[in-house]
Amino acid sequence: MTAGQMRIPGIDPPRQIRPSSERMAPAFWVYRIRILSELTKGDEHVVRDVKLRRGLNIVWAAHNSAGVDNALFRDGVAGHTAGKSTFCRLLRHVLGDGGFAPDGVKRRIRSKLPNAWVVAEVFVNDVRWVVARPLGIGHRSFCLRDRTIDDVTDTTAERRDYQEFVEALAKSTTEALASKKFPISDKLVGWEHVLPWLIRDQDCRFADFLEWRHRASGSDAPSLNVEERQFLIRTVLGLSSDAERHELQRNAQFVADKEDAARSAPLLRHQADTDRQRLSTVLGMELPLTSTPLFGSATRAELEKRRAELKTRKQELEESDRQEELRTLLEIASENEGALKEKLKGVQERLDAVQGMVGELVGTQQSGLLASLPPSRDFCSVPLRMAHEKCCPLAVGRPSDISSKRSERAATEELAIERGLAAAIQQEIARIKSEIEAAERATKNARRQLLAASTAYVEANANLREENAKLDHVGQLIDAAEKTANDAASKAESIKQLTRDIEESYSRQDKIREAQRVTVHRFSARFDYLVRALIGDQVTGRVETSGRSLSLTVEERGERDSTAIATVKLLAFDLAALVASIEGDGTFPRFLVHDGPREADMAPDVYERLFLLAHEIEKCFEGEPAFQYIVTTTTTPPEKFIERDAPWLCLQLSGLPAQERLLRQDL
Repeated sequence: MTAGQMRIPGIDPPRQIRPSSERMAPAFWVYRIRILSELTKGDEHVVRDVKLRRGLNIVWAAHNSAGVDNALFRDGVAGHTAGKSTFCRLLRHVLGDGGFAPDGVKRRIRSKLPNAWVVAEVFVNDVRWVVARPLGIGHRSFCLRDRTIDDVTDTTAERRDYQEFVEALAKSTTEALASKKFPISDKLVGWEHVLPWLIRDQDCRFADFLEWRHRASGSDAPSLNVEERQFLIRTVLGLSSDAERHELQRNAQFVADKEDAARSAPLLRHQADTDRQRLSTVLGMELPLTSTPLFGSATRAELEKRRAELKTRKQELEESDRQEELRTLLEIASENEGALKEKLKGVQERLDAVQGMVGELVGTQQSGLLASLPPSRDFCSVPLRMAHEKCCPLAVGRPSDISSKRSERAATEELAIERGLAAAIQQEIARIKSEIEAAERATKNARRQLLAASTAYVEANANLREENAKLDHVGQLIDAAEKTANDAASKAESIKQLTRDIEESYSRQDKIREAQRVTVHRFSARFDYLVRALIGDQVTGRVETSGRSLSLTVEERGERDSTAIATVKLLAFDLAALVASIEGDGTFPRFLVHDGPREADMAPDVYERLFLLAHEIEKCFEGEPAFQYIVTTTTTPPEKFIERDAPWLCLQLSGLPAQERLLRQDL
């Protein structure tokens, strides 16, 4: 179908829409949905059993109009509390959504039906699946393959993990996507991302074609930002490709890198200026700006100059160092002191020997003196030597007569000599002790001089090392300042390059999209056709692309915009996705639910056309329609859709009495 064909006014869908022979069934569709009070066989446990069909399905919660008898305080909630939105939420629950109702409604359902289950019979790529999900707590969802919904209570049937069914849905809906990953996050597009679009929350009020879930609906669908939802729509419609996704990823990386460079470049420049100021303070001189080549050359020249000066001072210190000389003098003084003390020790030993001899000689002299005295009472006048020879008993134990060894006179002379020698030695000792005292003073003085020289050297050397460490630090500051300045310059240059890269990326994206423009025009023509089918041939509908986004426009002598027009645009957009897939474009699964789409001041005749349009699309097929479209409404559909035996009305509800509500009781 071309854009030119679709602008021909008043052409009915059967003459306009050409279903693809390769898509003769929806990717999936729901054949039956059943609510059980408990998972047990028996009609008494069936709360609600709804059979659906391919094509249009209507869930009608009739609102009893008061008509001409309208008055205050008359009932007005019957159609609005019947359970049609709960039906839609249960439908999406069996298809994979984790939440089946807002928390308050969920608690009331579990209070009234603690063991309830929702089960469904679903065809996925013509394979029959039965799905069972508990509404209460304590049970696990499961599925059956190639069985009917009546088998769900058969305990002998092979119960598979529910996830197998979800994986089958995912395979049928997302495997053929033009681009399978979100461009920024690079995460896979999953079935859980597509489902919210197919069954929108009524709470979103059909105001924006990108709003699918309301935070109060009780859904646990993953949250997507606007850009991700735009991408999802475009890839499902076949308006995006992996080439574009890769380019979007590159573009996003360029933008992120540019933002990072824009943030870090000023910080780096500030750090370089700070390092320069610190260097100026340390060196005590004004330095060139870090952004100029002079900074590095000037600072390094000054550093080398100061290193050379430090080296000269180090050499001077080494040359003036007298430690070795003073250490030698100390050793000489110590050796001299030691030699004197050793000499004193030898002389002292001689004195001790002489004094011993003097003592002995003094004893001999006394013995001779005693011999000249008359004998005592115990002695006779016989010489002691003779008495010894004669073995006189009185002489035993008595000393021999000293006169036999030495004469008294010789002993006296020798004593005088020894005493003279002792006096001479004592004088020698006195002289040596004086020399020792002088040597000790010399040693002490030499040690003091060595200590002073050593201390001065250590302090001077420590000062030089400290200055050298400061110069090393200055070198590090210069390196850091240069590196930071170079990094800042590199960041500034990278910003320019990234700006060019981003512009080139946008250009490449435009070329990719230009190649897809035919597809976009074809989809826009479908949107225009469906808008005109709903609100008249005098208007023009258009889908426009701007960068990575789609926008919807309706014009009639200028752009038209209102709440009702916004709803029409949304309905036409969803149906255009359905029709495009029917004709073989994109991968929309040809399954769609609109929950209470009449909004704001939409005229009744425009709303009726929604049902007429769906019916006309059915006529495009010779056999069963290759789509399933479920609409819930409180507004009465056109008469032919709700008359007896009409196939489109699959469920009729009412808020009163309670038996007519979806769960057949008040919650």
